[in-house]
Amino acid sequence: MKKEELLLFFVLFFLFFVFGGGGDLFVQDFDWNKHHAILYDLVKFDWPVVYSNDVLLTYYLGQYIVPAFLGKLLGHSNLIALWSMTVWNAIGLTIVYAMVCQYLQVKSAWKKAGVFLILIFWGGATNLGSMVYQWIGHDATLGSYKWIDSNRILIHFAGNLDALRGAFQHVIVPWISCGIFMKNRKKYSIYVMLALPLLFSSTFGFVYYVGILLACFAWDLLTEKDKKKILGSTFSFANVALIPISCVILVYLSGNFLGEKPYYMGWDLLNMFCRLDFYLIFITVEFVGYMIFLYKEKKKDILFYIILCELLLIPFVSLGLYNDLCSRGGIPARFILMVWCIEQFYKYGLKNWRNFGIAIIFMFGAVNAMDEATETVQTTIENGIGDERNLQLEWESFDGWAGNPDVRVDNAYNYYTMNYSEHLFYRIARK
Repeated sequence: MKKEELLLFFVLFFLFFVFGGGGDLFVQDFDWNKHHAILYDLVKFDWPVVYSNDVLLTYYLGQYIVPAFLGKLLGHSNLIALWSMTVWNAIGLTIVYAMVCQYLQVKSAWKKAGVFLILIFWGGATNLGSMVYQWIGHDATLGSYKWIDSNRILIHFAGNLDALRGAFQHVIVPWISCGIFMKNRKKYSIYVMLALPLLFSSTFGFVYYVGILLACFAWDLLTEKDKKKILGSTFSFANVALIPISCVILVYLSGNFLGEKPYYMGWDLLNMFCRLDFYLIFITVEFVGYMIFLYKEKKKDILFYIILCELLLIPFVSLGLYNDLCSRGGIPARFILMVWCIEQFYKYGLKNWRNFGIAIIFMFGAVNAMDEATETVQTTIENGIGDERNLQLEWESFDGWAGNPDVRVDNAYNYYTMNYSEHLFYRIARK
């Protein structure tokens, strides 16, 4: 791929992230409250960030580290950190674009443009699911680009535009890692290297991505003849050497996810069989529809069944006030699914009737994304580009928020280790 082409798509992705809220010009997703606070605290405080009352900032910080370091290095500037993060995100998405094009061996300009558009607009047919859900007699969340039923069942898989606007830290690193995995599925010697970046950048994605890696490894170990070679590759120097780093990060994060929180923010098992109509609609519009049309092409690939089983099971487990474990945890599997859809569509075009089905589901998802984009543009025009009404700047720091009963409960508990000086991470760090 030519440098000029990469530069062009970097500029396009940069503009996309500006449109999505980077640089504080356009209307921002609510999660920008968190992005501002974490980024600015990383610029302001020494690392690791320690607040008053013995509270440690504890979050998957991977996507923030480089922009915050640049802001800290260049005059402790929040503005430099903010725009650096926009550039950093654009670089990451450009890498994803190049990897997908290389994996699919895309040559023509229109197919490359298609990859660009699909990376932004791909998603499930959530709006179709809402209409069907209402049609069978339920109070659906019509007009939402996130939820089918946000009033009773907090389960959703974020479309690409929605995720990139508000939760880019959950998207970019998992996509890059999945792109490498798809080209090197049987290279077990790099499995820990593939998973580790997600642990510090997208912990929810890490949970389910590790499931994919372990399932692939276990299947190959059971079915391949040369088991010694598989085991030898698995216990490579790279894998073994990275395990201690993984343990340190896990200890650091454990202060958050093992800390005391309100019960409704913790782990929970959801009985989807009691909501069977919702569950069947949800899985059909979000991924099963795509996978039905991919079945003939992928039926001999064990990864297809691993992805299917994982996505079927994810809605049964809940974590967090808005169940981000579901919406973010499914991102690695759905990226692989998206690449498969592009691959089949580019291979056969509309000569294959199955690709009509893929195209129809994609169009419903794209309408979802376009609705979100239209709302962003309209609100920004009404407010004016750069107007403070576009911004999510309630939290310029998390100092004083931990355990605070006067703030929303997820903001009071999601980002911290309480009494951190007594925590194992601190005791290890002192040594």
